Amino acid sequence: MKRFLKPSYIAAAVLGIGAVVWILSGDLEQAKRYYGFSDAQPAAVKADAAAKAQPSGSGSGAGAGQAEKSLPMVRVRRMEASDRIREINVTGRTDVIFDAEVTAETSGRIVEIAASKGAWLEKGAVILKLAMDDRQAKLREAEARVAYERKGFDAARKLSTKGFQSEVKLAQEESELEEAKATLAEIKLDIERTTVRAPVDGYLETLPVGVGDYLKSGDKIVVMINPDPIRVVAQVSERDVGHLKPGDAAVARTVEGRDFSGAIRYIAQRADEATRTFRVDAWVDNPEHVLRDGQTMQVLFQAGREKAHKVSAAVLTLNDDGAIGVKFVDADNRVRFRTVRIIAHTPDGIWLGGLPDTVTLITVGQEFVSEGQLVQPVEEQPQTAGERGAAS
Repeated sequence: MKRFLKPSYIAAAVLGIGAVVWILSGDLEQAKRYYGFSDAQPAAVKADAAAKAQPSGSGSGAGAGQAEKSLPMVRVRRMEASDRIREINVTGRTDVIFDAEVTAETSGRIVEIAASKGAWLEKGAVILKLAMDDRQAKLREAEARVAYERKGFDAARKLSTKGFQSEVKLAQEESELEEAKATLAEIKLDIERTTVRAPVDGYLETLPVGVGDYLKSGDKIVVMINPDPIRVVAQVSERDVGHLKPGDAAVARTVEGRDFSGAIRYIAQRADEATRTFRVDAWVDNPEHVLRDGQTMQVLFQAGREKAHKVSAAVLTLNDDGAIGVKFVDADNRVRFRTVRIIAHTPDGIWLGGLPDTVTLITVGQEFVSEGQLVQPVEEQPQTAGERGAAS
């Protein structure tokens, strides 16, 4: 499972560990000697360096070897970048996609509540019923009128075919029949509306009415919520939003550490005026209805691939301006500093962006050498950024 750790925490941890080591050592000179600031090098490091710097002759060659021995030693590792999915980690919140506000479509007094607040209802399930009042009487009256008007229309049609009835009279009888039918359909619909049903599958989120309450047409009755799928709304910085597109994978994590997978469905074209960030919506599956509306989530967007190096957090250092970076050795064995971007944090190391594809990284001694200084590198076994975990 991926961990979400801010770069500022990593930098603070690196600086804290360095300070503790320096304080507890009690002897800065001893540390300097280890990293090449005196001739008192540890035997293991001396032997390793001697194997790489053995003089090939006498005279000027011996002088060069002696000069090399006086240089501070640093341990280095040649590293090759690996392809990695670009990850953007932000905070978001859940927001239900499918909710329905149910309103009364006719007037009447509530005579029955058939569902309880918080219950899961299937589409069409009865929520409540209103009193019929005189609707049944109006129904019988409308049915009788339709029957009467139908007889009048049938008689007029027969007379018209025999030439005893004008076309105008026939049209009038037909109009009255259609009017009676419309009245009947209207009263049937009104009767149907006295039973309020769930318009969608979902939870009965609110139920602010009870038996005996009088509802008018248009009054709000209940709110239905279906949380699957659910939308996760996040705000992404202008630096990162350009790397995202609809369809990119997203993983939303609860405060308990449970992950939910989904994809980006919407990216805003206009920044928030207050934060200068852009809204990004991801829909995630929520079949067990674990996620609820309004929950805080950590959201990990996966936006394409990029080159990166996986290293130990211990190799991180700060320059004079306080920027986080690493030190490496160039082709002339001089120390160079490069600011980096922390892409991701994993249990066995951190992924860094901003470095060359191939780099000779200083893994031990970086705190005792400065940029531009000539050093004697002691090389470790070469490996790629993804092999055998992080650089130690």
